[in-house]
Amino acid sequence: MTTQTFPSVRANALPPVSRQAAPARGLAAPFGTGILVLVAAACAPVPDDDQGSPGAVAVTNATIIDGLGGAPIPDGVVIAEGDRIVAVGPAAEVTVPDGATIVDAAGGAVMPGLADMHVHMVGGWDGVSTEMLGYRRYLNALLHAGVTTVFDAGNVLPFIQQIQAEIEAGRLPGPRVYMAGPLVDGPVPIWPPITYFTFEASAMWRHASQLSAAGVDALKGYAGLDAEMVDSLVQAGAEFGLPVIVDLGSRGDYAAAVEAGVLARAHAPSGPLSDDEIAAMVEHGTATITTLAVLESFARRRLNDLEFLDHPLIAATTPPWFLEALREHATRTLSDAEVGFVASIEERLMTAMTNVKRLSDAGVPLVAGTDAPYPGVFQGEGIHRELELLVEAGLTPLQAITVATHNAARLMDASDEWGAIAPGMAADMLVVRGNPAENIGATRDILAVIQRGVVLDRSQLVFSALDDLGFRTVGSVAAN
Repeated sequence: MTTQTFPSVRANALPPVSRQAAPARGLAAPFGTGILVLVAAACAPVPDDDQGSPGAVAVTNATIIDGLGGAPIPDGVVIAEGDRIVAVGPAAEVTVPDGATIVDAAGGAVMPGLADMHVHMVGGWDGVSTEMLGYRRYLNALLHAGVTTVFDAGNVLPFIQQIQAEIEAGRLPGPRVYMAGPLVDGPVPIWPPITYFTFEASAMWRHASQLSAAGVDALKGYAGLDAEMVDSLVQAGAEFGLPVIVDLGSRGDYAAAVEAGVLARAHAPSGPLSDDEIAAMVEHGTATITTLAVLESFARRRLNDLEFLDHPLIAATTPPWFLEALREHATRTLSDAEVGFVASIEERLMTAMTNVKRLSDAGVPLVAGTDAPYPGVFQGEGIHRELELLVEAGLTPLQAITVATHNAARLMDASDEWGAIAPGMAADMLVVRGNPAENIGATRDILAVIQRGVVLDRSQLVFSALDDLGFRTVGSVAAN
């Protein structure tokens, strides 16, 4: 057994990043069955390494948090060979291969790489301006923070297609990317540059057909759709194997959407939520992507103390002009109307947190997402904030971690591919110095990020002024 330093990883040294083992898209079984698939995968033999795949990596002296909610394993060892985890267990039961790269957690913890299942790679610092030339910075920030999977929930189709394709080919460093492509909205779209809009329900088949041919992983229905349109979108999506995720705004008919068979709500409900509505979500297996962080952004709660901007997950990955724009936004004087709006959003945030706990207690699948970027919601760091808000809402740290790992994989019907520390799973891991099972904030104290069996050199993922051409955001993706 040889102890080695972490290798320096270049872009062309990264292994291809697959979304799932099989080419099929969409849910093949109800959301609640994912853990059974995982158990079968964990018991299956692990395939031999492909030629040229990374060598063995051993995470030692770690508390193992499996992402499934199981009891943490103290003094554990995780072995990855190639891009797969091959052994997991107490140190006394796992043999470290000779020549393996050793990641000594020094009493810290290892957990699955995190997943942010609601991001937008096209947004600027304010969430509405356009920032397409900063995609490398966003991707680096995600990996630097231990985020190894994202779902882009609305974007310019060829832009996100190319990002996804280059990451999957191994030419572009970045997390595993799932995508919705453009939103599907009603006749007056809220975000025109990233929207397919329609006047009638009969157009949904055409939208689903086009987006299926483009390779999207899910359809995103938006606020201008009425109940008939949502139902038609779900039916059309099913024909092409595409699940539907909806953001119907504050006035949408979510009860009808649940009955129609949508896969998930794109945001936690921030208004009244009846027991009958929750029961219907349980019955249909309808998930909720939490996005508490974006409500906190609109409530400006985090902007009251800008010390958080000095955290390395933000400061090390963000250009100064980006932070300066945010500081100006945070410190400007609000109008009376804005003060009232902020107060109303603070109430909605509190309601959403209460609803998240109710949904969790009832058995509704929760999935972590942030809606990054928005003021104070950063690509990468944002998911750590989301975990903290989930715990503030009443989830245990282990529950919150499951929401940001295994449940995310279940959402994309890929729980046999990634999202857990178990034999046969993708070797995407986050190694931290503390114990997130006891203190969720420990996810921020990162020792190492392992992606597809490669220990990433995080120093190559920080922002460098030498590599920055000073591009600024332009215009707005939102309608006037």
